[in-house]
Amino acid sequence: MENLIIITLVQLVATWALVGVSWYSQIIHYPLYKKIKEGFVEYERSHIRRTAFFLSPLMLVEAISAIILVGLSRGELTTFAITNLILLIFIWLATFLFQITQHQKLSVRFSNKILNNLIMSNWVRTLLWTGKGIVMCAYVYYFLVHACRLNLEHIF
Repeated sequence: MENLIIITLVQLVATWALVGVSWYSQIIHYPLYKKIKEGFVEYERSHIRRTAFFLSPLMLVEAISAIILVGLSRGELTTFAITNLILLIFIWLATFLFQITQHQKLSVRFSNKILNNLIMSNWVRTLLWTGKGIVMCAYVYYFLVHACRLNLEHIF
């Protein structure tokens, strides 16, 4: 039970940290790319390195804890854990198929079309991560309700 609590908290925190990063990128960071005139390619290359250094460990923690969560979950919580993992798989697919591809193109040359593709395709990840965050909140809610029922039954 203690392992489940720890993994649930790790998954919840990692997910919502990435939800925040995704919304920040979508609403503030990526649109500001349009303001960069000189040195865009150099800026983008630095952005890729720094972002990978910061986000890769967080995304790996999220992925590992999501897999472990499926293994530790029981009963109705398993459905939430599997849904959470499926959403994560789609997020990773979107990341590698769209986001990384667009960033690689922008690291060679700036193009409004490529930037707009980056912004539009990031909506997919932003919405998937938001949905994943909601699923994790539902998971925690049902986990707490179940834990409270067990404690009340044990007391009475």
